[in-house]
Amino acid sequence: MNILFVTSNFPPLEGGIAAFDYHICKELSGLGHKVLVLSNRVVGDEIIDSQQNFRVKRLNGRVRPTSGEAIYEMLNLTRKEKIETIFFGHFGSTHWLGGVLAKKIFKIPYVILVHGTEFNAYFHGFTWADNWASKVVLRNASRVVVNSRTTKNLVEEHGYSSNRIHVVHPGANLASFEQYYSHQEVREKSQLKHKKVLLTVSRLVSRKNHENVLKALPLVIERVPDLIYFVVGKGEEEDRLKGLTKNLGLGEYVKFVGYVEPEDVSFYYKTCDVFIMPSKREGKDYEGFGIVYAEANACGKPVIGGKSGGVEDAVIDGVTGLLVDPENIEDISGAIIRLLTDQEYAKRLGENGRRRVEEELNWTMVGRKIEEIMKKTLTDK
Repeated sequence: MNILFVTSNFPPLEGGIAAFDYHICKELSGLGHKVLVLSNRVVGDEIIDSQQNFRVKRLNGRVRPTSGEAIYEMLNLTRKEKIETIFFGHFGSTHWLGGVLAKKIFKIPYVILVHGTEFNAYFHGFTWADNWASKVVLRNASRVVVNSRTTKNLVEEHGYSSNRIHVVHPGANLASFEQYYSHQEVREKSQLKHKKVLLTVSRLVSRKNHENVLKALPLVIERVPDLIYFVVGKGEEEDRLKGLTKNLGLGEYVKFVGYVEPEDVSFYYKTCDVFIMPSKREGKDYEGFGIVYAEANACGKPVIGGKSGGVEDAVIDGVTGLLVDPENIEDISGAIIRLLTDQEYAKRLGENGRRRVEEELNWTMVGRKIEEIMKKTLTDK
């Protein structure tokens, strides 16, 4: 297939959407398909683009190009490159109208990957033009791919046919977590041999719910006094969370690591005993899935997630981890204590999680599923 992949959220930008989009392109290209990515220009893009097995064309406009440039380039590239199908890496509105026009003019189908929060934003959070264009873009989509059952329900609520929606969970790259030593060797090298290590890897934003993890720690420390909590990531909540840590007297137990390069994050996954991110819903904003749960599971670690959004697809309660009420401090502390004190149970959940990543939640499987959907789209045509 000759695929035009369109996204305004692509590496070197970070986050779940960028990671999902990048790995789809990489896997489809590896399967022998010709992939051309159309994205926005950002600092450092020349280096990362030159390292790929697919081509990337960058728009000169803003992160969200104001329609004109994006629409022109989609139509131009569709004609010039003999594109067979267009894949949108996330939902969009006016700047995605190029896909609608390509379908009308060139009879080229397009597929949209919906993550959740961006869908709500375009339909409900921006301008009347976004709302109008969003309806047009969704109505004309040949198929829609979603990251979880929660997101599938969201798309259905906006009138899109259920039988044209495909749930494809994101995954983890197993090979990237094999470069470090074993758990015990990493612990010894980190001088954490006698510590119980709790870990969160995410942007420091309110929805990720670091706050309630910190509030739960005093209860945990009563049972697990040799605890250390690593917080990996940067974000708008950093100063407030550091202030809360100080007010709770947790300075010796909580370490804010800051930003860590993607290739080095596996060191922290290997170091920890338990991974936690009890994400919560804030209005229409929710966790669409949570790739970090799969990454932690890939390292054989049990995970704790919040009962909200698509997390219930990412974490199988009692099998690969535990799901908690993200607003209940005692529920959060109880889950942490259980996994830090019952080593056999924690080990079993971690092993189950690893097996799930090997069999299902890995980028190779994601690529094959997307390929199958794209082939069905062309058959529909």
